[in-house]
Amino acid sequence: MNFLQLKQKWGAFSVYAFLAAGLALTLTLGFWLGNQYFSVQQKAVLTLEHTVQNLQSENNELSKNLNILRVELDVAALSQQKTFAEIKQSIEREKALQKDIAFYQQVMAPELTQQGFVIDAFNVEKTLSERVYRFEIVMMQREKIKNTLKGNLDITLVGSESGVSKKYSLKSLLVNPDLTLAFGFKYFQVLDGQILLPEQFQPERILVQSEIYQFNRKKGELHSSFDWILSSTNTTSSE
Repeated sequence: MNFLQLKQKWGAFSVYAFLAAGLALTLTLGFWLGNQYFSVQQKAVLTLEHTVQNLQSENNELSKNLNILRVELDVAALSQQKTFAEIKQSIEREKALQKDIAFYQQVMAPELTQQGFVIDAFNVEKTLSERVYRFEIVMMQREKIKNTLKGNLDITLVGSESGVSKKYSLKSLLVNPDLTLAFGFKYFQVLDGQILLPEQFQPERILVQSEIYQFNRKKGELHSSFDWILSSTNTTSSE
């Protein structure tokens, strides 16, 4: 059925009225749908704007914290540099003090290097046997004009045994009891041997005393102490 037939059957007014009503309904529905879509889009825009604001706030807060951390890092770096400088100065002061101490020892306490005689090192090494250690004493003479020096070493091990302070004469601990701790040299001499430590004894210090003779005359005495360190070289300190 075409448009003319509809006009003849329903009448022109009815057909045009129906078309007008359909057009009005279509326009109304389109307007309503448009408003709904616009409302949805507006809500989405508001949500996005709110999200952007939140992200900007978080970014500002992160930037603020980052700047604070940078400042703290700069302060820490400056503090570290200052600490390193102070440590370096302390080391330099300690070196200077050690030189001063060495000088005053020679002036005020010549017995520490009597006639140029020094015990340069007391080395201790662990052997494969339990509680058996090898020791080595390095002695030398530092005077320009060297004469033969003689004497005997009196060595004491100081430590703890079962939580109690204890001392032992090194000679009483010798694996070879026939070994003598006598010396006689012009330039240097090395004495070595092995000792067997008592059970539960933990050595901490080594005390060395010696009377020095030259041409059968007593020239002086020497007192030295060493830390018990299992290494090739021990640090000497005076009592």
